[in-house]
Amino acid sequence: MRTKETAYAIGRRYQSRACPPGPSSISHAPSIGDPGMPLFEPQRARAGRIRVFTRAQLPFVIGTFVVIAALAVGAPSSLSSPFVGAAVVLVIVASMAGALVPWELFSSSWLIALAVADIVAVALLRTEVVWLLPGVSMLAIFPILWIAYGFPPVAFTAAVGGAAFMTSLPFIVRGSWPATPLEWANVFTLPGLILAVAVVVNIAAQHLRRNARRLSASHEERARALARAHDNELVLRTVLDTVRSGVALYDDAGRLVLANRTAEDLSRAMGFSLDEAPYAGDAVLAADRSTPVPHNDQLIPRALRGESVGEAVEWVGPPAEQRAILADSDRVRRADGTLLGTLVVAHDVTEMADAAQIRHDFLRTVSHELRTPLTSVTGYLDLLTERVRPDDPAATRYLSLVERNVLVLTDRINELLAAASTDTEVSPRPVALSDLIASAVRAVTPQAERRGSSIQQIGATDERVVLDPVRIRQSLEELLVNAVKFSPPASVVVIGQRVDDSGIHIVVSDSGPGLTSLERTRVFDPFYRTPYARQHAIQGFGIGLSVVRNAVVAHGGRVRVAASASGGTAMAIVLPTVLPTTPPGERALEAPMSSPGGTFVATGE
Repeated sequence: MRTKETAYAIGRRYQSRACPPGPSSISHAPSIGDPGMPLFEPQRARAGRIRVFTRAQLPFVIGTFVVIAALAVGAPSSLSSPFVGAAVVLVIVASMAGALVPWELFSSSWLIALAVADIVAVALLRTEVVWLLPGVSMLAIFPILWIAYGFPPVAFTAAVGGAAFMTSLPFIVRGSWPATPLEWANVFTLPGLILAVAVVVNIAAQHLRRNARRLSASHEERARALARAHDNELVLRTVLDTVRSGVALYDDAGRLVLANRTAEDLSRAMGFSLDEAPYAGDAVLAADRSTPVPHNDQLIPRALRGESVGEAVEWVGPPAEQRAILADSDRVRRADGTLLGTLVVAHDVTEMADAAQIRHDFLRTVSHELRTPLTSVTGYLDLLTERVRPDDPAATRYLSLVERNVLVLTDRINELLAAASTDTEVSPRPVALSDLIASAVRAVTPQAERRGSSIQQIGATDERVVLDPVRIRQSLEELLVNAVKFSPPASVVVIGQRVDDSGIHIVVSDSGPGLTSLERTRVFDPFYRTPYARQHAIQGFGIGLSVVRNAVVAHGGRVRVAASASGGTAMAIVLPTVLPTTPPGERALEAPMSSPGGTFVATGE
């Protein structure tokens, strides 16, 4: 697998084209004074000293000894001149000072003394041999350029003064002033030309220095940005490797950009590599743990095609090591709407899936184990009831109490069986809605009468609708029982109906304590019981409303929860007039809504 190589693709490719990440990038950024700067720039470092000597002084030394060699061949007698000897000594001393003295520990401005010494050496040579070798004056170009390029404009005075010294020294040696205009021209022409050259070179040097500073600042900013990007990448990598979910990011061409270790582990269990097409494996089963999922229908191929992979579940791995994967995906787009890539997130929900299966098996087992002895109890109770004499009211009362509690226990077992059932199929057929509601009312009325309460049906019509009467009646009975249990004694529970273009609306309203916003979000969870139910010891497992929700969702409908007009709770079932062929997922609750018995505002689920 090449996942490890591609996991750091973001940033690594950029860094490989730039410079190493981190603080070291900044420390190596070029700046004024770095050895990488142009010729003659003084450096406060040993490497800079050697570089300055090599680029500025060494060419002058070589040129000087070329002149000496030429004189030795063409005019050897000139070498005995004290001016030539002094010039050679001055060049050697200046060169040794430039190469050996650690001037980088002090101010670099004193280096101008070396350039001045070179000019003096040229003046001495020129005074003696200019008549033999006129080109000797060209040696002055080296120190003049050094002064013009490597020092501030105020150093021009040294360059001009040195040039004037070179042209004036012959007259000083002769002890006379220039006698003709041509001699005066010889004195001032060279300094003037040198001044012009120095100005031009210094302007060019200033321009180069400004560009160098801008380049240095730009490079340092890029280095800092690269270091920040590297730090952000490390943080992102740490976060991704810390989370227990698998995360993989693909670019717009379907190439892997980033993946964490969990994603790599999951892909290995599925039998494929994250960075190799077709991004699918053979050890992948559907949610039923038995149906193989074709490659094109697996999570990553679907996500890369742009399909919605909302909470898709797959079982992956060999049978003895199967793991449940809950995945989701999203398209990542830039601000202008163009596609940047696809993000796939996978969660290992094996423990939750196993726990749900254990709970399901437990509920079914317990329900069946309880139902068997309860059937015997019910049969013997019927026999006892038949044998009780009519003139024995105490026995009749006791048997009635037992029968009532047997019915309660039967209801509880049926609730457990309903909670354990995963069957969401419906068998719709045309039914009279009012008659269906009336049958549910009749079934719950005895329980309401025992509390001195009543159930009022309003909005009855002759309309026939298509639905599963068994499931919907069971749902209505659950809602009515809930309303009766939570309403105060001697209260009225209202059930109304309405059919229009928006669907079939059935609303059950009570005058109980109502539900908080938090309770509305959890009231349909299996086994959830409100604090009020626990504090007042209201019987029930907290399963009924989850059964209602499952039945309604199986019809493609939704359940709404709101406050009733009397301050209690209003539960509304909304079913489509035309049932979908494939039941959708649970619908979000909407607001506001008008009930047949009045208007109430939905404030949550």
